[in-house]
Amino acid sequence: MGDVTRRRGGARAVCAAVALLTLAAAPGASAARPPQPRPYALSDEAAEVRGTAEETDAPALRPGLAADRIRPGEEKFYAVTLDAASSAHLAVTAVPEPGSRPAPTDGVQAELRTVSGLLCDMDQASAAGQAAYPLTVATSRIVGPGTTRQCRAEGRYLLHVTRREGGARSDAWPVEVSYLKEPPVRGRVPAPRPGAEEQTDQNNARPSPPTGRPRTVHGGAGFDDAEAVRDGVWRDRFVPGETRYYRVPVDWGQRLYADAEVPGAARKDGSPPPLVAAGLRLNVHNPARAPLDREQFRAWTGNGSRADRYSNPVRYENRSMDAASRTHLAGWYYVAVTVTAPMAEPFPGGVPVTLRIDVRGRARKGPAYAGDARAAGIGVAEDDRKAAGTGRTAGQVRADARLRTLGWTGIGVGSALLLGLAGWFLAARRRSAAAPGGRAPR
Repeated sequence: MGDVTRRRGGARAVCAAVALLTLAAAPGASAARPPQPRPYALSDEAAEVRGTAEETDAPALRPGLAADRIRPGEEKFYAVTLDAASSAHLAVTAVPEPGSRPAPTDGVQAELRTVSGLLCDMDQASAAGQAAYPLTVATSRIVGPGTTRQCRAEGRYLLHVTRREGGARSDAWPVEVSYLKEPPVRGRVPAPRPGAEEQTDQNNARPSPPTGRPRTVHGGAGFDDAEAVRDGVWRDRFVPGETRYYRVPVDWGQRLYADAEVPGAARKDGSPPPLVAAGLRLNVHNPARAPLDREQFRAWTGNGSRADRYSNPVRYENRSMDAASRTHLAGWYYVAVTVTAPMAEPFPGGVPVTLRIDVRGRARKGPAYAGDARAAGIGVAEDDRKAAGTGRTAGQVRADARLRTLGWTGIGVGSALLLGLAGWFLAARRRSAAAPGGRAPR
């Protein structure tokens, strides 16, 4: 897969860094081609699946991540088995090759249907601005008011993914599918709050952006690779054509403000800088990876470019409102920032991006789930707040947890071995004392 990577362990990262340093020190390295944008990083934990053209042969998806590829004009089916109590959230991320120029009509569509063909939910996205960036679409089966009886029923459902054909390129796009299974809640589901529809990004005045000395951050190349950040000002440097991901813990009752800015630049000869019609894009995704909105690219002029997003307060009952439906889960929210390839002209040495993050509001008690919501990726724990700002990715957190488990297992095995050796030694001493002359047997 030349246009996509998978995250690997620290040893491979160290080897790659050594290789890059060796190349940089080699004769003629200064004449090498400019840095290339990092491709989207598929999760190591994504199971390889092959969606089928026929519904009857569709492979089964399980909660977690799956990876596939899809060609222009291709349709693929995947099966999910749902109970009658849990909600299901499925997100599909399709990845054009970084630096390529998809046609504006090239895109991806996802539909969640019953096996009888009834549409429960759908979403679609196109390559706006003819810029290559990961396209994420999301569908949900919500158990609650507003969902038809057929879509609430227990049984087999179909996720239908279509790659819309819009250009001459025939390359296949990598696809990552996320399936979050949300446990049911105990008791009565709260009704939407009066006025909640007006607390949208479009209807609210922006808060004052955070100020202060920026801290350095290196955004991840995918959702699972996203760097954890907290309130404050952060600075990153992009290779033109890249999309980088950051994650922020947002609890029940809180709302996220995210702002990305590229500075202005002047030419040395005093001539006007180029206008980049589609230079910068920022979008925010909820813990199920669903985008909160379809953000447009912002133009870059010599005076710079800026994009921001102010989410609704996160509430369980938002799921029943159109404008705020995707702020219905607490947990890690993802900020995806794209800097397009034409930005290389005003910034040949890399594009500096300032990211401002502000989580506003007091954390409130969430719904009483009848199941392990934290295991599903819902909610914010104290460890999440501590991880924010450390730069640790979701994959690293899981790897550390596995190492701790292995460590404790190793301690247990080691202790058992030591106890066994001690027992053998004591038994040998007793046999030695009982033998004639008191010597241990050889």
